Amino acid sequence: MKTIKHNGEAWFFDDERLVDAVTNLGADQKDDRRTYCTVPFGDGRIFVKFFREKGILGFVRNWVNPRGRREFLVGKSLESFAVTTPQPRGYGLSRTGSFVLQEWVDAQPLWSFMSDPVLRPRLLKGLAHLLLQLREHRVLHNDLHLGNVLIEGDRLYLIDLHKTRIKGRLFSEADEMKNLCHIMGDFYQEMGEDEKEMFFLFYGKPAIRSILEKELVAQRAEWIERKKGRAFSTTSKLTRIGRRVYVEGAKNNAEEVLIECIKNDRKVRVERYNDHIRKIYRNNRRLKKAWRNHVAIEYLLLPVVPKPFYVQEGSLFDSGFIAMEDLQGRGEELDRYLDRHYDTMGSQKTNRFIELLADFLSMLLRKGILHRDMKACNLFVLEDGFRFLDVEDIIFRPYSEEDLRNMFCQLNLSVPRRIRFSHRARFFLNVTGRLGIEKSKRTRLFRDVVKATIGEAIVYEGVDGLRKESWTET
Repeated sequence: MKTIKHNGEAWFFDDERLVDAVTNLGADQKDDRRTYCTVPFGDGRIFVKFFREKGILGFVRNWVNPRGRREFLVGKSLESFAVTTPQPRGYGLSRTGSFVLQEWVDAQPLWSFMSDPVLRPRLLKGLAHLLLQLREHRVLHNDLHLGNVLIEGDRLYLIDLHKTRIKGRLFSEADEMKNLCHIMGDFYQEMGEDEKEMFFLFYGKPAIRSILEKELVAQRAEWIERKKGRAFSTTSKLTRIGRRVYVEGAKNNAEEVLIECIKNDRKVRVERYNDHIRKIYRNNRRLKKAWRNHVAIEYLLLPVVPKPFYVQEGSLFDSGFIAMEDLQGRGEELDRYLDRHYDTMGSQKTNRFIELLADFLSMLLRKGILHRDMKACNLFVLEDGFRFLDVEDIIFRPYSEEDLRNMFCQLNLSVPRRIRFSHRARFFLNVTGRLGIEKSKRTRLFRDVVKATIGEAIVYEGVDGLRKESWTET
């Protein structure tokens, strides 16, 4: 290693020519907690990451074990294990933080490709091999998500190594599970049964699957509850000002110009303002539940409910409410949509609509997001997708067969009777097929749904108002 002093900074390189690459690093690249840039070097480029340290703890960390040096040393160790990572070229130390220098790799984060069903089998094989290497060499990454694995061609690169530990004999089954949970938690619920079997076969430990699945369920539940628990506090996504808590970027989205009252019943009053909808809750408990669900979904980055702007907590003198985006003019509830369009949609458009709705619901079910009141009036149809309404009725947990039965029954009894049996059956098969439910369970579930709904009244909100129909009408 070559040691060079420059502008009060100490640099340690494997090639002294690298000094020219870091000479022109500007102060503007060192202002933030963590800053990235690339600089030209030879025929390629060098990636430079700066870790800015603040406060007494940061000062001590930078003096005892600077993160730039730590990432460099871990990178060298991974190289010796043949674990692919951008080649570490050096590191730098300064009074305010530390640097790490790595060879620039023109690669993309793995999450960019995991949604591609054609590529995913190959990616899962590569990911299983990477995780197997970490297990064999007793490496705990400590932040192993899909953004910290890059892909270039057929090669996967492990990055962001400053939290990584080479644990040797201290490496435990809990460490192995931590690596697996971190990376698989991002997409495991979206994997098909065949993909799961293939992954654990490549990983070489099929028996660990049941343990991992239990851990993922517990981990996700804990994460959701943690986000919901801070729904009324200032966080990275929320800002509390008095009785109001605003979602990031939404503070200017709520001018208080009342236009009309849309709904008024014993539970809620819904008002339209000039740039938002305001849902006022008579019961403060339901308000808090709805807002916590909104916040959890915001953190999940899922556009599956109306975008929330802010919540105002209730007081002794007035009820609390949630201000959210107004969907007027962009679509309508599923029951009204079908009443208006079903007869003129045609076979091709109808089948495509069924596929899209099945995609939406099966995606949410795989992610453990359920709606306890799945009537058609609580599904809003947009040109580019769907949204759940009545967010207070959303729950976060793995679905059961009973949940599926209730969902299909509620939908079956809240759309116009003239929706053909063949289209209802196609929807059922699309959803259950995407969930990977085996044929015998699917047949039993279908019979249960038919039996439970065939004698019940159909009630829905049509184009001309509330409608009540019977299966026996001609």
